[in-house]
Amino acid sequence: MSSWKFRAAPIVAVMIMILAGCTSAPSVASLAGLASSPEQPDITVAAIPSVDLAGLYVAEDEGLFARAGLHVTIKKIPSSKAVIAAQLKGQVDISAGSYVGYIAAQAAGARFRILAEASTLRPHTRVLVVTANSGIDSVAGLAGQTIGVNGTNSIGTLLISALLRENGMSPAKVRFVTDQKGFPDIPGQLQQGAWQAAFLAEPYVTMAEETYGDQELVDLDQGATTGFPIDGYVATKAWARQHPKTAAVFVHAIEEGQAIADSDPIAVQKAMAESDQLSPVVTAVMALPGFPIGPVDAKRIQRTAEAMLEFGMLSQQNAAEVQQGTLINSMIGP
Repeated sequence: MSSWKFRAAPIVAVMIMILAGCTSAPSVASLAGLASSPEQPDITVAAIPSVDLAGLYVAEDEGLFARAGLHVTIKKIPSSKAVIAAQLKGQVDISAGSYVGYIAAQAAGARFRILAEASTLRPHTRVLVVTANSGIDSVAGLAGQTIGVNGTNSIGTLLISALLRENGMSPAKVRFVTDQKGFPDIPGQLQQGAWQAAFLAEPYVTMAEETYGDQELVDLDQGATTGFPIDGYVATKAWARQHPKTAAVFVHAIEEGQAIADSDPIAVQKAMAESDQLSPVVTAVMALPGFPIGPVDAKRIQRTAEAMLEFGMLSQQNAAEVQQGTLINSMIGP
């Protein structure tokens, strides 16, 4: 048995303890029973179409959800922010995307729980691109320009704001515009002149380069955002409390998918090719993010909350709970 399977079992035990409020871990035998008896065997996962969520797509492609007794329908969304309202109404079971929207909603009174981490920034996985003839060849050249993103006040604007600040430019010097259709639509809109630069995630970075000859202006995995936490798998606290076994087996399958994604690039290429109908030209060279495995790391995700406060994505009224870590901890604990 491979090592990742040994790591995944304790995760299920911890999830069941946390989600169900138990005081002791279930036995290995009881875990095996739980895997075949989730309270809700059919679930919908709303997810951005990005290699950051390769753990999800690998788990689906490899049959890991089915093996855990789950039938998962993946609904593609442009950004996590776009689905939060529907999730709070109970129309989506689990969603997957950047932490920014969930943290903002939590600060405003919503109650979310981060079930598992999905990705962390690595070189060339989140970048700013420009057309080959744009004339913009430096960060300074972005002053006064419009930048297309998959969601304003989301991870794109946060990473770009940090980049601009580190290069001596106020984020107010650029204009962020949301493409309502998300990453798949952004490269084409850039070619049509809808904006002068665009924020992209893989595999759309590679697609933009291969299809249009777009050029990477700057890699966002640098400076204060090196290794930054990007995406996670999130449910409302109400859903997680009502479906502790479902949440636990979902996390189990995701942990297995994450481990495969982290160690087997070919499996990632195959899963992403099938989910997004990508050509081998794209999947063979696309950059891959980090795929965290194990319990949700509050210290890592705390970086997002602190950056959001710094760039005005959270109110100063939230400063104390951000600085003390209580905001993020409220999204991880029971």
